[in-house]
Amino acid sequence: MTNSILINHIKTYVTFSEEELSEIVLFFDYHSYHKKETLLLAGKQCNKLFFVLKGCLQLYFIDNLGNQKTSQFAIEHWWLTDFLAFQNQNQSNFYIETVENSKIVSISFSKYQELLDTFPKMEKYFRTIYETAYGAALMRFKYINSFSKEELFFRFRDNFPEFVQRVPQYLLASFLGLTPEYLSEIKRK
Repeated sequence: MTNSILINHIKTYVTFSEEELSEIVLFFDYHSYHKKETLLLAGKQCNKLFFVLKGCLQLYFIDNLGNQKTSQFAIEHWWLTDFLAFQNQNQSNFYIETVENSKIVSISFSKYQELLDTFPKMEKYFRTIYETAYGAALMRFKYINSFSKEELFFRFRDNFPEFVQRVPQYLLASFLGLTPEYLSEIKRK
């Protein structure tokens, strides 16, 4: 079953034979994590790319005042890592932690490179994933700089109701640049 989720996701973007797909899945590792487990530490080399089969992850950093600032979430069928650190094989500036009990597929940087060399069409798959993620980051930047805090929350709630239902309020507030108290006030309105 876990293989079929990843296979179906890949098949959404590129075409492979069943034989090729059965070889492709061998490049990935499968893990189960409990809520609040850390998958990546800031200051450590970013050597893994994560795909969510079930659950939710958050990517965050700690600011100069010691506050946790959520940069991104990933739910089912989303990829997550510190993409720049992964690509350059540098130390990460971010942490990745589970928000819920999660089932995750990961691939190491060396296996990722081997996968792309062995199956060049996977480059198209990952390029599409990265382009979508980049576009979403640009839209988030636009929303943060275009809308009031209230409008920002309501647009996020309307576009991503599954996050509002699943993600704890303090994490959602961090992601939207709000305090948990202010988010509570907005939600009461």
